[in-house]
Amino acid sequence: MNTLRKLWKPRYLVWMVALPFLWWALRQIPVGEIWSTLTALTLGQLLILAGINLVVLLLFTSRWWLILRSLGYRLPFISLIAYRLAGFGISYFTPGPQFGGEPLQVHLTRERHAVPAPSALAAVSMDKILELLSNFSFILLGVWVVLRSQVAQVDLSLPLILPAGVLFALPAIYLIALWSGWQPLTRLTRQLPARLTWHPAAQKMSQVLALAEERMTSFCRHSPKAFVQIILLSALAWLLVIFEYWLSLYFLGYNLEAYQVISLLTAARIAFMLPSPGGLGTLEASQVLMFEALGFSPALGISISLLVRGRDLLLGGLGLWMSTILVQRMPVNSLPSQAGD
Repeated sequence: MNTLRKLWKPRYLVWMVALPFLWWALRQIPVGEIWSTLTALTLGQLLILAGINLVVLLLFTSRWWLILRSLGYRLPFISLIAYRLAGFGISYFTPGPQFGGEPLQVHLTRERHAVPAPSALAAVSMDKILELLSNFSFILLGVWVVLRSQVAQVDLSLPLILPAGVLFALPAIYLIALWSGWQPLTRLTRQLPARLTWHPAAQKMSQVLALAEERMTSFCRHSPKAFVQIILLSALAWLLVIFEYWLSLYFLGYNLEAYQVISLLTAARIAFMLPSPGGLGTLEASQVLMFEALGFSPALGISISLLVRGRDLLLGGLGLWMSTILVQRMPVNSLPSQAGD
């Protein structure tokens, strides 16, 4: 019985959930081909690409840090970098559109820095909503670029624009609702039948959700400066993502135009939203198809996919390893400036 209880602790659940997906993903990936592609690049080129990706990680972490600060919690920035990387490790190897690591981020900020559950949930949720908004904004832009440049040989206006518009509208509408004080999820849970909410655990979850949406509403209404800063940080991060993709192709010997890079990146982002851990298979297929549509050899699509795959496997594996270190052994260096909720 004690052994079973130990297995349900977060430190063990991290590996119980992630390791099967990690094993399945690694056994499907041609590691030798990844190594051949990476060794075709010079050490200096790889360091430049790694540096750009590090800056992107810092920018995305800054978004979360700003939200927490606006809610009254000043956590060490270096800790948030580690937490975000750990969350990425879980999300990357989980089937679906890059979700799964958020509960770990909430858990780490709660247990290691005494941030109350509603505030921890509010910060992670707001960060994710703004991330989705920026991602879907880019996809909508990319679809417009694909249609305007007539990359496809058939009319894809409706099949592409409609889903992209819906994806963009969902987080945008939710943010507008929070700004107006409507709090949609809280209202929805209050409308649920009593037979679904009678249990004390369900009632506690409803309370935490209601408090989290209150804090998200407060952030939207009373932190306009932080909100603008976050939008600018997201835009800068996406510019660096585009530049890093173009530079990767340039290092491989190809100098593509802006519309071509955006079209390829759009296909890659859509591939990561499909139900496959780390976009396994879907990323490679999207790049091969888009490179062929642009008039390039499909081999180039495989090459860039392997480069992206190698980078993401390195970050994802590092994140999984870091998640166990964070949960079990990393010392707590500081507490937030506000402890009560």
